Order: sequence, then C-alpha cells, then structure tokens
Amino acid sequence: MAIFTELKTKYADYRLNKINKLENSITNQIGSIKAAPTSPNKVMPDKLEITLKTLPKQLSIAKNMENTVKTLKHNPSDPKSTAKSEFIRKFEDYAHSIGMDKVSYSKVPQELIFKDKSILFDNAIILISEMDKNSVDMAPSPQTQEMGIVTYDDHGKKTNQLAEFLRERGYASHASHPAGGVVIYTWLAQNAGLGHVGKHGMLITPEFGPRQRISAIFTSINNLPIEESDNHSWIPNFCEKCKRCINNCPENAFVEDKSSETGETMTRVIKDLCHGCTICMKECSFNKREYAQIKSKFQNLKNRII
Repeated sequence: MAIFTELKTKYADYRLNKINKLENSITNQIGSIKAAPTSPNKVMPDKLEITLKTLPKQLSIAKNMENTVKTLKHNPSDPKSTAKSEFIRKFEDYAHSIGMDKVSYSKVPQELIFKDKSILFDNAIILISEMDKNSVDMAPSPQTQEMGIVTYDDHGKKTNQLAEFLRERGYASHASHPAGGVVIYTWLAQNAGLGHVGKHGMLITPEFGPRQRISAIFTSINNLPIEESDNHSWIPNFCEKCKRCINNCPENAFVEDKSSETGETMTRVIKDLCHGCTICMKECSFNKREYAQIKSKFQNLKNRII
C-alpha cells in the first residue's frame, strides 16, 4: 500500500505545518513522544492486488485527512464553550445513527500529544467503531487488509461529519483522523474509561476486544461529561500472564524491556519488523473470548492463589 503511505506522509506534514502555526494551539512541551514511523513496504499477501482494489478508499482517506485541517476555517469566530446535557445526548444519538459504536470524553494530557504536533483544544470526544471480526480472524489475508483500509476510510469520514455537526451548532472543533492522529488514541481512550491498553499496544474494550478504530474531535466545549473509571485496570495483569500477541507474532516485532528503576516490564513494537499483518489482534485472548468470561476466570484464579 505504498500509495497510501506516501499520501499519508504528505498530509501529515501538511497538518503539522498548518496546525502548529495556529494561535493558541496546544503542543507537547513536557515529553518526547513521537508519532510512530511509517513501516517499510513489506511483502503482504497479494499486496499489489489489495493496493489496486482499495485505491479509491486510500485516496478518500488522504482527502479526509487533509479536510481535518481545511475545515478548520469553518469554525465559528466566537465559539460556544458550554453545552447542555440535552445537546450532548443529541450529539451521541447522531453519532450512533451514522455508525459510531462508542462515544466518550476526556481531557487531553499534554504528554499524549505527539512531539511537534498540536491540537486546538484539550477537550476531547473519543469515537470508536468496531472492526469486522470475521475479517480479523482471517489474518493475514487480503480480506483483512482490505477491511482495515475500508474501516479507516469510513471512520474518518464520520469523524469529519461529526466535527461539522458541532460547528453548525456554534461549537469549534478540530477533527483527528483515525489513520493519522496527533495524539496517542489508545491511551486517550483508556483515560476516557473505554477500556485498557493491552500488551500489543491496542485498546481492549468489553464490547470489541482489540477490534476497533479510534479517532477524536477536540472541541471548545469545556463541560463535556467526563467520567473517570478504573474498571479495566485488571487487564495489564492478565496480559502479563497471557502474551499470546507476543508469542504469535511471526516477525518477533514485540520486545519486552525491564525498567532498571521500577522493575516493571514494558512492551514495545519494533516498527521496522511490523508488517501490519493483524495477527496480534487475531490472536489476542479478548478477540477469541468474551471480556466478561476472561475477567471472571482470571479473578477467580487470582482469588484461589491468594
């Protein structure tokens, strides 16, 4: 998918230059988190066929990534900063009606903004849509790769659509496309109580396991209904015992590093080895079994050990 990679890089640079020059844009001043580098062009099953078949979707993704910046000129000059609960419900109903599966809210910690990138507001609406399980279970396959491109495009269009919904009602918004975000979506979604980041770096939710696309809209609404939750804080302990994603990675792209200071083991992905094959998602225990079933069995096991 070389064309997609080239277009994604082009519009990432476009967004960087545009957003960073805007007055009062919020950047990461306290850390050094960088956006993950684009993986090299590895050989995937029927790669050329997939590229040609999904080319219109790839071009659409690039266009909608560009539109996240171009449409900022539609923001009201004096945007509203508070929203009634009735409006929030109306927004959520509209989001669900166009196919978004989950909506949640969070303040954006500065350390989650990628280095050298910016956002216009630290009030975030996090949006999630499910990825097709049958396609994920076929990984690695052309069908899996095609589904990935299609869901990126669909989710990105809807994110821009929802940003425009806010603007038309007097609120400023800055959409962030799922294929080229300016923040770490998984951690932001975790902050919003939607789930928890697993050892593979993907968000795990009760509804979809690791199978979802994530995007965000940064908005002038200061009173978003943010609800903090630690209901999913047991997941890292389970992942430490499971490690199916690490053990089944065909390219050994996962590396575990133990901190000399805390003694904690951290997992990182070597991007040059990651082919985007989706096997880690396929093999994740939360893709194979229900969230509640895993949680119940894991907690019962812990209780017996204690």
